[in-house]
Amino acid sequence: MIKEIRSAFARHPRDRAIAALAVPALGALAMDPLVSIIDTAWVGRLGTKELAALAIASAVFAAVFSVFNFVHLAVTPLVAGEVGRGDTRRAGAVATAGLLVSVLVGLVVAIVAIALASVIANAFGADAGVSGDAASYLRVRFLALPAMLVALVGHGIYRGHSDTRTPLRVAFVMNAINVVLDPLLIFGFDLGVVGAAWATVIAQYVAAVMFVVMMFVTHRERLGMTTDLSKARPLGVGAILSGGWPLMIRSAALLTAITASTFAATRIGTVEVAAHQIAMQVWLFLAFVLDSYAIAAQAMVGTDLGAGRVDDARSVSNRLLALGFITGSIISVAWIAASPWLGAAFGAEPPVESVLRTIYPIVWVLQPITALVYVWDGIGIGASAFRYLAVSMVIAAVAAVMTMAVLGDSLFGVWMGLAVLSCARLGSFLWWHRTGPLARERGPLPASRAV
Repeated sequence: MIKEIRSAFARHPRDRAIAALAVPALGALAMDPLVSIIDTAWVGRLGTKELAALAIASAVFAAVFSVFNFVHLAVTPLVAGEVGRGDTRRAGAVATAGLLVSVLVGLVVAIVAIALASVIANAFGADAGVSGDAASYLRVRFLALPAMLVALVGHGIYRGHSDTRTPLRVAFVMNAINVVLDPLLIFGFDLGVVGAAWATVIAQYVAAVMFVVMMFVTHRERLGMTTDLSKARPLGVGAILSGGWPLMIRSAALLTAITASTFAATRIGTVEVAAHQIAMQVWLFLAFVLDSYAIAAQAMVGTDLGAGRVDDARSVSNRLLALGFITGSIISVAWIAASPWLGAAFGAEPPVESVLRTIYPIVWVLQPITALVYVWDGIGIGASAFRYLAVSMVIAAVAAVMTMAVLGDSLFGVWMGLAVLSCARLGSFLWWHRTGPLARERGPLPASRAV
């Protein structure tokens, strides 16, 4: 075991391949949460009430979106498995099926969520003004749900083909549009919080259209895409839905814990939930940056297992874990150095900055742990261990929510619950890595067959 750990921190023959996937993915992943970061920065200049409303709306949207984004999580290993076997036709059928499912799910969920926006926002128990702004933001933001799911599936399809540069270009255009429209709509057209929502909706529909054009026109032959739904349905829809329901449970459990943290912070007070919004957005931003290694894991592990190379899959997994831990540690040090200026960067008022400082130690410690958890999650998805991911996430989420119920009378206690969430997930992944399919001579089924 010690020898295996040491070798993971040494140079690896596939470091170039890892970099070719992880570096562009790093840019794309950093840009995706940057939409929320930009919204938070501009809305913070409107006032604490508006920032608190955005915190509630962001938590709700993230919860609904993440529960139903299971399609792209299933698509990446399924496509990668077919690519590993050299079957581009089947990879294209799976991809087309994923897009079909994402459109249908996005439309249905968006209609229901828009109708229930006020009820959901009021459930957080915030002041009437805060709840009203949150509901207004949600009604607009949910219009983008079908486009977001299509764009995410586009990311997953290209990642399955070990291409992370194309999604990076789309993410860059999307964020450029959001950067321009945010101040224009929020302040120029005096739309306030709703302006931030419209800026995001427009940017995300542009991203979805770009992906569709590239997949079905520019890169159609390379990706094996088909517009014949009679071929896509039998080859892809069943596999996506079969693998998708455990991933839906996994995402629901994770977002239950994160939403519970926002709910608990809202119950404490407006100042606390505003501080929580800043810390959560930065934490998620950095977590998504670390997720670049997880994207590489999904593609490389899925392709290796599709080709029957179990030893290669375990070796590259160990290397990615080592790189993730090193990066997480560096980010933790950087966060410590930037902490004195973080509140001011978001236009936070002095009371918000004061509360924010109380949770910094937890956030610092969590960074290396979060790095390992995100990488292992990508490894598990690449290995199609969907059911294990679901069960372990439910257990971790229950532990986190129980911790918040006991300690949630302060923001420090709320973030202790998030620490329990990460540590419980870390423990489950340690056990799976030592006893699961990658630890045995007989590997799991090829990615697209395992579901």
